[in-house]
Amino acid sequence: MLRIGRRELQAPAQVIDLELSPASQPKVGAISVAAYRSAWCLSRVNGAPRAISFWDVAADTSVSLEDLRDRLRAESDADPQPEYNPVPTPAAGFDITVVICTRDRPQGLRVTLESLRRQTDSGFRLLVVDNGSSSPETAAVTTELALPDWEYLLEPRPGLSRARNRGLEAVRTDLTAWIDDDEVADPDWVRRLKEGFAHESRPAAVCGAMFPAELEFEAQVRFEQYGGFNKGRGVVPEVLKAGTPSVTSPLYPLPAWGPGGNMAFRTGLLRAVGGFDPCLGAGTHTHGGEETRVLSSLLSDGHVIMHWPAAITWHTHRREMAALRKQFYGYSAGTTAFYMSTIRSKPSTIIDILRLAPNTIRDLRGGSETLRSGHLPSDFPGDLLKAARRGLLGGAPMYVYEALRNRRQGGSIAQRKVLTIASRP
Repeated sequence: MLRIGRRELQAPAQVIDLELSPASQPKVGAISVAAYRSAWCLSRVNGAPRAISFWDVAADTSVSLEDLRDRLRAESDADPQPEYNPVPTPAAGFDITVVICTRDRPQGLRVTLESLRRQTDSGFRLLVVDNGSSSPETAAVTTELALPDWEYLLEPRPGLSRARNRGLEAVRTDLTAWIDDDEVADPDWVRRLKEGFAHESRPAAVCGAMFPAELEFEAQVRFEQYGGFNKGRGVVPEVLKAGTPSVTSPLYPLPAWGPGGNMAFRTGLLRAVGGFDPCLGAGTHTHGGEETRVLSSLLSDGHVIMHWPAAITWHTHRREMAALRKQFYGYSAGTTAFYMSTIRSKPSTIIDILRLAPNTIRDLRGGSETLRSGHLPSDFPGDLLKAARRGLLGGAPMYVYEALRNRRQGGSIAQRKVLTIASRP
């Protein structure tokens, strides 16, 4: 078992989640890796991420988790990191609603709901927003697995931003958290989000980490080589604020400020920036950018965003290369669409955006020193990077198209009355 870098990760890869604290983890044995070429390992200390490491296991039939833990524990002891609990966390002091926007993924929704039922902190409301599913199975799964305090809404118009705005309008708690229907929430996810909001910086938003649930297919490994949902950002908590070294500008979406499938906001501040632009995001021709738009607006208004990797979700990445190409295109299209959305709301920002354009193009081309792509291997598929470049060109005109279509259809869905299908207080 040899240590390697992210660029050397090969499919299929074994995903390992390893606790290093002796008091928290019983003795563990070995796992079979005969079917794997490499391993992706998250190591934790008291449940919080300590490091992500990569290993070549092609020559091994099994891996001793005890030996791996001892090695990673020694590294952890030699390189201590900041604690995740800078202040006490009054769990009862935070009222939070978890929102899931879903469309035609009843099995994925089932898995996500099951993970929410296993939370160590059950002090949250649940809101499922059905974005026009084609069968009643979504509602049936929600009713079967919903938590004690739940609500199910229908947003018939397609578009993730419209579904999110429909949910945002119905939230009655101070905090709103978002998780997608292809994720599993870590058992401490809700507790850790609340912990992030208890930070002395009083963040407007807390962005957790989305790690891979599996790396069985080439497309899944290629996505992780590119940086994954965390775009190469580390596992150390970080206060993000405009004017600090890690935030070039509120208008610069790379490095990423957090994954859209694992983020939480102070509800009032999210509403104050107008919620999510319905011309951005999945289900539109722009494909993405809606969470970037919101987080950018918060930074522009002087608020803090907390990068808080202890709030973990596990995501099932796309398994097919064709789907990954579409995802790369969508990320880039969402980036330039985000810029168009910003210009639309404040035309004077075009000067700042033009100044930042070279940085964005460099990152999306896979520069060697970027948080977006990390150090890409020499055999990284060129068609993925070409898809990203095509997206850069397509995002702006597609945003204009979506804006015109949205105007013809009556404006923002957030202005319409919420339709409650079912709820249980």
